[in-house]
Amino acid sequence: MNKFSAKRAKEQSQMSLRLGLGKEIKAKFDGDGVCSDGGLLLLRKADEKLELSELASLALRDQRTGPVKHEIVSLLRQRIYAIAAGYEDCNDASELRTDAMHQLALGFDPSSGHALASQPTLSRFENSVDEVALECLQTLLIHVFVRSHKRAPRVIRLSMDTTHDEVHGYQQLSFYNGFYETDCFTPLFIFAGDGFPLCAKLRAGNASPSDDAVRMLRKVVHNLRLAWADVRIELTADAGFAVPEVYEFCESNRVTYFIGTRSHNGLSYHAEELVQDCRARFQELGYQPEPLKKYGGLLDPKSRQRAWRQRQERIRYSSKAAGRMQEHFEEDWTVRRFCEFKYASREWSHERRHIARCEYTQEGPDIRFVVTNARGSYPRRLYEEKYCQRARCELWIKELKTYLKCDRTSCQEFNANQFRLLLHTFAFVLILQLRNAAGLPTANVETIRLRLLKVGVIVRERTTQVLLSLAAQAAFRLSFERAWKFL
Repeated sequence: MNKFSAKRAKEQSQMSLRLGLGKEIKAKFDGDGVCSDGGLLLLRKADEKLELSELASLALRDQRTGPVKHEIVSLLRQRIYAIAAGYEDCNDASELRTDAMHQLALGFDPSSGHALASQPTLSRFENSVDEVALECLQTLLIHVFVRSHKRAPRVIRLSMDTTHDEVHGYQQLSFYNGFYETDCFTPLFIFAGDGFPLCAKLRAGNASPSDDAVRMLRKVVHNLRLAWADVRIELTADAGFAVPEVYEFCESNRVTYFIGTRSHNGLSYHAEELVQDCRARFQELGYQPEPLKKYGGLLDPKSRQRAWRQRQERIRYSSKAAGRMQEHFEEDWTVRRFCEFKYASREWSHERRHIARCEYTQEGPDIRFVVTNARGSYPRRLYEEKYCQRARCELWIKELKTYLKCDRTSCQEFNANQFRLLLHTFAFVLILQLRNAAGLPTANVETIRLRLLKVGVIVRERTTQVLLSLAAQAAFRLSFERAWKFL
């Protein structure tokens, strides 16, 4: 039987455990100089390569009076490195301010007695940033992206999307959003094709998806064209950004766009022939599809939901003897066809090219529309190779929210929450640098953190050296050494 005990009084931290090994296991927190974040120096190398914290500190004005113990650049590095290592709350600073690896990463000797900034100091720092500094930090993201390229790229593919940061109080500009059905902020993100964030704009909770889209797009495109005047820029976005202002900006600034748009009778009318063709082809496969009404819609709209529920129940109730779950999916037949047409809404100045995709299954037709100003090429290629790449943007936002906790916007002031969002975005930039240097292009943030940052290390100080003894049995030692070499 397993037994666990912890002695009190003088040996309060002494712990023991019996596992039937014939020996008693004893544990105690007496390992001086042992740290769990041995990879923080990789973050420092990536930071120095990009000069991210140093450039960001130039945008922040130090309004403190009297003797200053913690420089602005040190406060920035402390917060960014801690966020990247999984300590997203300012409260964690109270426990980490004497950690040897966190002190080394900021350039302080662990034996010097120089403790890092405390939680109150960091909180005051976050609340001291004004709107001018925030705009400069937004521009810095684009500037760092340009500096990270040794040569001008042939094409830059931008992906734009929005999400929500749920709030639990009465933060400034937090409102109820009917789409997300909660009180929240609605940040706007613009990513480059490799996942590099070029914009992280916090917006009020009642903002529509397209609010500030043109303003931030203009900022991004302008700065990119200052560096690379002839670069070709492509933009993908979902139906929330299907507004004339976005179309007109892209057309007047040489930006090729692929934007999803919501279905309505005007578009369904042009796609009716495509739907009927898919239905006929699906019927040739031996199925009896549901009857359709005008413009290719289902005569009974609830039949699609019923067919989906029946299919899910058939899969989930099947036993192992009835076949693998994958085989149930392989039994489904799908007819997928494309077409294109010209269409102009009443408020548009001219017609625009639309691509329609119809996917016909036992559940009925699924129709998607994309508006674009691209010339030539086949509709299927533009839809699958251009527009569908937009889905990666949702994965990057998921990493920011799930692993870096960028939705910790719990400050009272809106500017402080915007600054927090940018700090988490800067941590994401450093993680991307580590991922590229380690040769792990498909790894997510948590994988990079566990493989490269969470490495056990013993810190030993000598007169002229600080010796770091990393775990000899580290599982991903080769990735760590590769990242160290290329940073």
